[in-house]
Amino acid sequence: MKLALRVLGLALLFTFGFTLTVNAQTAKKSKKEIALHQYCPVAYAAMNKAVKGDAKFSSTYKGKTYFFAMADAKKMFDSDPVKYLPKYDGYCATALAMGKRVESAPGIFSVYKDSTYLFSNKVAKAEFDKDPDMTIKGANKNLAVLANK
Repeated sequence: MKLALRVLGLALLFTFGFTLTVNAQTAKKSKKEIALHQYCPVAYAAMNKAVKGDAKFSSTYKGKTYFFAMADAKKMFDSDPVKYLPKYDGYCATALAMGKRVESAPGIFSVYKDSTYLFSNKVAKAEFDKDPDMTIKGANKNLAVLANK
């Protein structure tokens, strides 16, 4: 009888542990990353403004959820997401040019040659604005190196 209770107890423990593991994995998969701290990617390019988006106008692209300032902005993004996404997955362009991957402050940006670049601070933006082509060249070069780290 004691053996049967032990086996039953172990079976219940195993089942409970398995259920928790499956639930945790499902929760991880269903959780979507909110991109750009909820800023609207279309507003950068179309309005040259940093505008917070609204959850009721959102789209998911490559596992990230983007919020938009209005329904029209969502439609524009949905028709051509790559056109409106900030370069370098939203990391600071100037920091990438210096070989570092630094989170950006989405309110600090520049639109250059129809592309949006984000920066970690105003000094980084000022450096980019002095010579955007040089900064972009350095960031592009370092992006591949940092992606492998």
